[in-house]
Amino acid sequence: MKRLSPKRDRKNERGQVLIMMACLMIGLMLCSALAVDVGFAYVTKARLVKAVDAACLIGMTGLAQGQTTAQTLATNSFNANYAVSGLDYSTPSVSVSFTTNAGQEVVNVTGTATIRTIFMSLLPGYRTLTVNASAQALRGNLAMTVVLDRSGSMSTNGGEAALKSAVPTFVDYFNNTTDQVAMVSFASNATTDFAIASQFQSTISTKVSNLTFAGGTFGPGGLTLAKTQEDSVVPTQGENLVKVVVYFTDGLVNEVQDTFACNAPLGNTLYNYGGYDAGNPATTHFDFFNPADGTDWSTEYSQQGWGLDNNGYPPHDASHDCKPVTKFPSQQYGDQETFSRTNITAEAQYRALQTANALRAEGVYVYSIGLGSDPSQTFLQEIANDPASPTYNSSQPQGIAVFAPDCPSSTCTQELQQVFQTIAAKILLRLTQ
Repeated sequence: MKRLSPKRDRKNERGQVLIMMACLMIGLMLCSALAVDVGFAYVTKARLVKAVDAACLIGMTGLAQGQTTAQTLATNSFNANYAVSGLDYSTPSVSVSFTTNAGQEVVNVTGTATIRTIFMSLLPGYRTLTVNASAQALRGNLAMTVVLDRSGSMSTNGGEAALKSAVPTFVDYFNNTTDQVAMVSFASNATTDFAIASQFQSTISTKVSNLTFAGGTFGPGGLTLAKTQEDSVVPTQGENLVKVVVYFTDGLVNEVQDTFACNAPLGNTLYNYGGYDAGNPATTHFDFFNPADGTDWSTEYSQQGWGLDNNGYPPHDASHDCKPVTKFPSQQYGDQETFSRTNITAEAQYRALQTANALRAEGVYVYSIGLGSDPSQTFLQEIANDPASPTYNSSQPQGIAVFAPDCPSSTCTQELQQVFQTIAAKILLRLTQ
């Protein structure tokens, strides 16, 4: 038997290390390709997703201006949000299309980017990588009531001109065919100026331009009418319906409404009462108004600085008193309170907040706008359930309170335009899924 030589065995193993090293280098290159090139693809994908999502959202918010405009806005948004780098092999592309789903508008956006590879370029067919991202936004239908203050102070603080300019622009942000919008206004009384319906833009613009500004601030009545409008809209099966109330004012609410049991010949009489006359002491003066048209029933007693007549009773007209009424029913305290501007204003705020809470309990989003320096920011934040409110409730629909403080001034109109645009953007975001 021939004995194997150890020296010969080692000689036969020469060159195996080179083969192992070559295999290892190929493996390292593949790992580098995965770590570097795939990492670059991941970063590109993240940028692409961001740009596509932004384009989809902008396209949806722009649909009220027509599909052509919406497509342009979406494309411009994509290009602005996708930061082209040296990795890009070619200019990224974006596709924007529009469809409908159960009667609701849908925006579809697809973005494509092609990047150069570094290590993977050594492999045939892998000189570039193509990355795709897509987004789809379904726009819900809107049922919105715009509640506008037409009190007398609006005619002296720049609010009248600013409001007549801002509201038509505001309603134009929404779809005149599929959305439904109502207009309610209030001063010494509250009225539904346009019942909730589609094809609202031109009519509401005309209604706003024809508003007359005079009287008190019956804010609770405006919110109550808004709730009636919102309650009248019932979503169809499968419909994504978003309900919204936008409440605008330039001052504190200072007027409420109650029925008083007057002696004959008046019987039960409905009064609006409160308000404020700058010529009388703010702590004492109030008036009684006809709830139908806001006529001041207590004008004849204004020289006293009170809304009560000589006998201490609320007046109905020049020849009748509401006897024996001397106090009003307080919902806030559950008792009878003495007639005074301070008590009535506190009651008006309470009732307005109760109505806003009732709206939110039904899933309605409430937004508030304050003009000038008179409105209480805290009160309007509470009306909207703004996160800045001391009574913010995270379990209720969240709104925001926005303010245009520089009124009267040369910037009042522009500032209020911007405030309404801010609210419109919030609503449009809420509509988009």
